[in-house]
Amino acid sequence: MSDLSMIAHDYALNAEFARKFNEAVLQLKRLYLVGRESKQAQLDTDMEHCREELRQILTSLARALDDSGRKWSEEQAKVPTDVVDRLRGRVKSELPEAVSELQNTAKDLGEGLPLKEKAFAALDQVCEVADATASAAFRRLRRI
Repeated sequence: MSDLSMIAHDYALNAEFARKFNEAVLQLKRLYLVGRESKQAQLDTDMEHCREELRQILTSLARALDDSGRKWSEEQAKVPTDVVDRLRGRVKSELPEAVSELQNTAKDLGEGLPLKEKAFAALDQVCEVADATASAAFRRLRRI
């Protein structure tokens, strides 16, 4: 693979992850923070899909952050390594607490419990990291 192909692939992977994660978080914020309860069955199904997708991503992210240096499983591969590395660098000394918060949020999502502000703060942090990672990959692509 050429450098251009590798960078383009990295950008596509990071951008898609950021898009999916941000979309799922926005859906949950509409429900919990703004209080827009959906009455249509399709919207409820979409919300449940977002909750499940977000739960899977958070579980994978928490495992990837917690398993530094070990061989990655297929589940951990759902999260781009650039996002994991950037998040690990951002939380540094608070890594155990960040992993715990991601795990608790994933558990709450899986059990259908409402999320607390602390959970949304953790989700926002992942959104920021995912966006920054995609932007950095785009800038690398543009420089070539």
